Amino acid sequence: MKKINLLFLAPNWRVGLIRTFQQTLNSFPSGHNIAGADSNIYSPALKILDIKQNIPRFDDPDCLKSLLTFCREKSINAIVPLTNRAIEYLDTNRKPFIDLSIHLYINNSEVISICHDKEKLSNFFQEKGIPKPNPFDPLSPNFPLISKPKKGEGSKGCVVINDQVDLDYYKAKHSNQILQQFVKGDEYTIDWFSDSNGLPLVVTPRKRIETRAGEVTLSQIDMDEEIIEQAKKMAKALGLKGPCNLQGFKESSGRFLFTDVNLRFGSGSVHSISQGADIPNLIFRELAGEKLEFNPALIKDGSIMSRYNDGFFF
Repeated sequence: MKKINLLFLAPNWRVGLIRTFQQTLNSFPSGHNIAGADSNIYSPALKILDIKQNIPRFDDPDCLKSLLTFCREKSINAIVPLTNRAIEYLDTNRKPFIDLSIHLYINNSEVISICHDKEKLSNFFQEKGIPKPNPFDPLSPNFPLISKPKKGEGSKGCVVINDQVDLDYYKAKHSNQILQQFVKGDEYTIDWFSDSNGLPLVVTPRKRIETRAGEVTLSQIDMDEEIIEQAKKMAKALGLKGPCNLQGFKESSGRFLFTDVNLRFGSGSVHSISQGADIPNLIFRELAGEKLEFNPALIKDGSIMSRYNDGFFF
C-alpha cells in the first residue's frame, strides 16, 4: 500500500471526527499520516494532530502559498475540507493542487454552486421532481414558514415565521433569505459516502432527536429503506461524490422531504462511523487504489448517540 498523507482543511472543533480517522489508521500498516491546517491558532482539532499548520485566512492572499508549501513539505496526497468555505476555496484553486497530484474530496463546481445556495438547490429539486418543502406563496402564505439564508451552514440565521407581522418584519430586515413551508415531522440527517465514480457505499439515515445551535446532540440511526432509496435517487441526480450529509424531514404520512445537501462530513457523522459505517476506512482504501465494497448490514440500526462538549486548555 502506498503511503497516505491525508490533510483535513479547516478542521477547527471536529475532534471527534479526526479521532475516528486516527482509530481507523491504527488498523493500517504504519507510515500513513493525518494532518490538519487551520487559520485558528486555538483550533481544538490541531491539538490532537502531530502534523499541523496554522495558515492565513482564506481571504488572505498568502493563504494559497502557505497551504501549498505545507502540502509539498508533508507530501500530502489528499485533502478533506470540513467547512463550506474550505470547499469553495479548494474549488476556486483546484489547479495547483491537481498539479501536485493531490486528490481533493470535493464535488464538481456546478454541484457546489447548487448545494451552497438554498434557492438554487430548491429549484433543482423542483426541476428533478425530488420531494421538498412547498415554496412560499406570497399571494396565499400558509403559516408557519421557515426563513433561511440562501447561503450558510448549520441553523445560523434560520427563523420560524408564524404570522404576517413576522413575515413583514423579516422580509424588511433580511433580503438574502429563502422562504419555505415549515415542515412538521421527524428531522433526519443522512450520512453519505460514494466513491470517485459516484457509486453509493454508505447511506445511513439518522433521526435528529435533539439539537443545539444547529448541532445534533442526540440522534438515532434509522435504516429506513424508503429514505435510503430516495437519497440514492436524489444523489444520483446531483452526481454526488465523496463524503456528504443530506438533510430532510419525514412527515407523519411517511413522505420524506429533502431540505439541504452538505458536501462534507456532518457534525454527527461520528455516530454512523462508530456504529459500522466506517467511511474513514473507505477513504484510506480508496486512496490506496483498492476496490471498495461495503455491507450495510454492518451498521447498528437503532443505535443512539448522546453528544457532549469537552475542551482543551492552552
